[in-house]
Amino acid sequence: MNIGQALDNRIPRICKVHWANPDAYLRLPLLPDGMHGPWAELYDDKTQIEVMDVRPGSQRLCLILPDALGADGYEEYTGPVSEYEKAAENYARSYMEE
Repeated sequence: MNIGQALDNRIPRICKVHWANPDAYLRLPLLPDGMHGPWAELYDDKTQIEVMDVRPGSQRLCLILPDALGADGYEEYTGPVSEYEKAAENYARSYMEE
């Protein structure tokens, strides 16, 4: 599926099968009334903390870029949810949970 299809189906978290960390995912910006925000957040706690020294959720994908919504090869992520989604600096704390 592509990101646009995931947003249309109100899927809050997606990932790619081939990512090295099976617990890495994009948190999609689901808002009320079927709307979505402009920024998806990457949560890859292990890599972002231990390797890159950045806060999980601080790396974002802009969904208003022309090719972003059509980016293909994603599936619904059903693994553990990062505690960093609750961080005040991350948008995910305000996204709707479906």
